[in-house]
Amino acid sequence: MKKQPIVSRVLLGWAAAAVVSSALPVALQGAESRPVADDIKQRIVDLPLRGYRVWPSQPPKDCPFEPSKELAGILFTGVHSDYRCGDTFYPSWASDGNLYSPWTDGTTDGVRSSSGGEKATTGNAVMIGDDPLALQIKNTSPPQPASPKPYQGRYPAGSLVYNGVWYYGTYCLGPSASVKHEGFTYNWPVLGPMPGFRISTDYGKTWTASPLSPENPLFPEPAKFMGPVKMGAPHFVDFGKNMEHSPDGKAYLLGMGAEENDPKPRYANLSWISADQIYLARVAPSPQTINDIKAYEFFAGHDAAGNPLWTGDFTKIKPLLDWNNNMGCATATYVPGLKKYLMCVTDGWPTCAKMNSYILEADRLTGPWRLVVYMKDFGDQAYFLNFPSKFISPDGKTLWLCYSANFAPDWNGQKLRIDPPGGRYGLCLHEVRLLSPGETVEQKPNPFASPENIARNAKAEANSAHPGYRAEGAIDGQAGGYPGEISEEWASHGGRAGASLTLSWEKPQSVSRLLLVDRPNRLDQITGATIQFSDGSEIEIAEPLPDDGTKALEIAFAPKTVTSLTVKVTKVKESTLNIGISEIAVFGPKDR
Repeated sequence: MKKQPIVSRVLLGWAAAAVVSSALPVALQGAESRPVADDIKQRIVDLPLRGYRVWPSQPPKDCPFEPSKELAGILFTGVHSDYRCGDTFYPSWASDGNLYSPWTDGTTDGVRSSSGGEKATTGNAVMIGDDPLALQIKNTSPPQPASPKPYQGRYPAGSLVYNGVWYYGTYCLGPSASVKHEGFTYNWPVLGPMPGFRISTDYGKTWTASPLSPENPLFPEPAKFMGPVKMGAPHFVDFGKNMEHSPDGKAYLLGMGAEENDPKPRYANLSWISADQIYLARVAPSPQTINDIKAYEFFAGHDAAGNPLWTGDFTKIKPLLDWNNNMGCATATYVPGLKKYLMCVTDGWPTCAKMNSYILEADRLTGPWRLVVYMKDFGDQAYFLNFPSKFISPDGKTLWLCYSANFAPDWNGQKLRIDPPGGRYGLCLHEVRLLSPGETVEQKPNPFASPENIARNAKAEANSAHPGYRAEGAIDGQAGGYPGEISEEWASHGGRAGASLTLSWEKPQSVSRLLLVDRPNRLDQITGATIQFSDGSEIEIAEPLPDDGTKALEIAFAPKTVTSLTVKVTKVKESTLNIGISEIAVFGPKDR
């Protein structure tokens, strides 16, 4: 029997996840206790997943989309990937069962690609496996060079694998990756033309370059160099495995664009991530047609009865969606379980600040489109959102959101967060669930934020702290840290064995239980430590702290009255550079 893709870690069986016990308000469920001494018990316990929440919908007052009557929001389950890859992933589900995706601007499978400058390259990878958390991501061949001239950047666009043929598009950007305008630094403020598709007939092992170029693009635009385009940065609609759900066997492309004589002009209006309209084209894909504009049809509006109109005349193309100064990169996926299309749109103006993304739904690709959720400051700076069709549950409600985030966390003096937890500059996959109207979501209490956690009232001191980190990060009520928000943990400055963290109170405290959470990165891990109390007693931890920050070591012991405790590290994992603690919680005997 063919193994089916894993589409849910939490919501199709999330009762297995650790929750706060109803009998013990701050005790966590977990493995069996490991006796260390007669009055000491230690065990590894699961933590409520960080990032488990309904994202609020905050559309601007001028939003032109009616709210969906069938889908009323989105829940992030807190389950996410931990890959170290480049960004710009748009997976296409091929007939061989694998996903194939472009990528760039980073390192994937030990190989680097960068799409800016005269030597611009674009990478190509296969994503093998049915579990979105355990994919093997490998390059199918070295990143391919393609000149952006007379522009300065050439990035991945529409990517489709159909009947064993991989069609890989690119688009141009200018005038530079960093442009200063009126005191603000912009990133790639001009979106350029689409120089066609390179083609592979062996799943990306070898390639035939596009016969087109930035000066001779697929679509006859722009009218002048650096002028606006309409089918900018086009992306194929994801119709499932080998386009099995295409309504007519054709491939459809969504492009973002703007018009000449824009009534609401602004600098960087049509950039790599901002636009005014979304446009739609279609083609019966083959190596002979994919780079031939005569094979394409373009959406040209609706007739009086509401039926879509199509034309082969590019000059008659009309917007599928129009929201001036509020659109940008757009992708769409057909969801069989819902019999609907979902569209992700990112309005990323002014190109390198916080970004807003929203999700629309429609019964037909040509609309009407309705709003599911408007996610203000998603990421804080998330872009290239898409829903890979391979990882959608049978009912269509649980999906995995693919995106990248925070490529410019400190441009123009801004400070960006990682939100939701697990985001990064590179490939991100997050499990989400679409909510029905009136559907309620159980919130998972955070034991570290509990008023019973007396560590929150302590003074925290460490014998060293890495620049940008503080001892107080270990008692802030959040088990987080690098590669997420670094303020949510303590990291020593080059510390290994011998590093220590002390909590002290002005008045004696009765304590009987601790929770210790390691830093969430995979390099630094406490494998041995002692807890030293002000009464002279000491506890040695029975096993290493879990290495990913999703579990805690719980230590329960006979009540003792103390004014301080010190966690002293005695052993660390070999790769450790800056040992530390994500979070420590301290509870009294009434909470055991």
